Amino acid sequence: MNKMKLLLTLAIPVVVLSQDAQAQSTRLTAQAHWTHNGAEFKRFDSTAYNYLSTSRGGDLKSLLKFDESNNWSFTAGDTQNNNMRTLQEFDASNNLTTKVTQEWDGLFTLSWVNKFKYIYSYNSSNKKASMVTQHWDGTSSWITDSRNAYSYNSANQLYQDQFQLWDGIASYVPSSQTLYYYDIAGNVINETKSNFVASSPVFTSQTNYTYNSANKMLTSTHSTWNGASWDNTELYTYTYDSSNNRTTKLHQNFDGTAFVNDMLSLYSDFTSGNPQTEIAQTWDTTGSGSWADMYKYAYTYNSNKQLTSATRQSNDISIGWTYAFGDTKANYYYGSFVSSVKNVSNAGGTATLYPVPSQGDLNITINWTNAQSSTITIMDIQGRVVKTVSVPSSTQHTATISVADMANGSYMVNINGTNGSIVKQIVVAN
Repeated sequence: MNKMKLLLTLAIPVVVLSQDAQAQSTRLTAQAHWTHNGAEFKRFDSTAYNYLSTSRGGDLKSLLKFDESNNWSFTAGDTQNNNMRTLQEFDASNNLTTKVTQEWDGLFTLSWVNKFKYIYSYNSSNKKASMVTQHWDGTSSWITDSRNAYSYNSANQLYQDQFQLWDGIASYVPSSQTLYYYDIAGNVINETKSNFVASSPVFTSQTNYTYNSANKMLTSTHSTWNGASWDNTELYTYTYDSSNNRTTKLHQNFDGTAFVNDMLSLYSDFTSGNPQTEIAQTWDTTGSGSWADMYKYAYTYNSNKQLTSATRQSNDISIGWTYAFGDTKANYYYGSFVSSVKNVSNAGGTATLYPVPSQGDLNITINWTNAQSSTITIMDIQGRVVKTVSVPSSTQHTATISVADMANGSYMVNINGTNGSIVKQIVVAN
């Protein structure tokens, strides 16, 4: 089974902080995924996130406020290929203002090619007011496609998300919208979707929610509009233990008369409110019907309750839980950052590694804005330390490290200075 440490190719600048009170937290810096081919797990893709600010973070449950992300895919022989890149910009309040997605052109230009651009605006309460979507014309310009316009009620809760198409001349034309309704506790109890027909909204679908006294969701009922009334389509039902940990999620489809069983998820082995085990079952209609095990997921978390790994096994009726074709594995990596900072001064660091691929010797030139000592650590793709070199205090230093005795492949280089760290990736090809 492969156990790949995610490969990072981006240098992460560091910032020297004042001695004012600071709140440390962790943000997602990388993730990697594998799929099972019937014999073993093979690398599928990996993503690295680069943050230029110490006051922005994010994880799987919140907006990732990175400046640049790079995604790589893996082909036969574990060959790593550029796949997708995302660039983001922020305003002084750390609101996302633009996001550009790019794809790698590996056939002709061997470069990143623009695909989509998203432009965000905000109201006086720092609530998102609009999102404009554009596509690249293939040569030199962004072409506007659409806009989402967001409206809020007196409690500053999202009330309307209206999707509008650009007419290509001078205005946006409403195409569809979603309206949100809330209970006194601030829970969304209804989402109603409509399409615009002859400039008027016409219902298409809706979702109704119910909650328990702890504001945990109990049901989610989906229905569609038949022109005169709402027809049920599917229902999710949730149960909780005495600590309000979600223990089950039941999915049922409406057959025209009643809701019938479809899928059931069972959650257990909780740690700080997060399940370490999930059993996914499917409804077997044989006879009077029964639940049959399908998948088992194992989860791990860090001390901040953030997901660090997720692994799926399949149920084999003859041998029980086992790894089978199509099963998945994912690892998530986090780095510390300061979420509340005063008097931040820009004192960054960069590093240049050459030659790449490396053969014989690897040269590492480190540039710090402020003089500091550092340690260079080279790790293999399984996270094992291969070499460690100490660097004296300076603003600029070039270290030469022999890689002649290292096996061919990809390695991660961590440069840990007194005031921060830089992460790079190298490929050794002796």
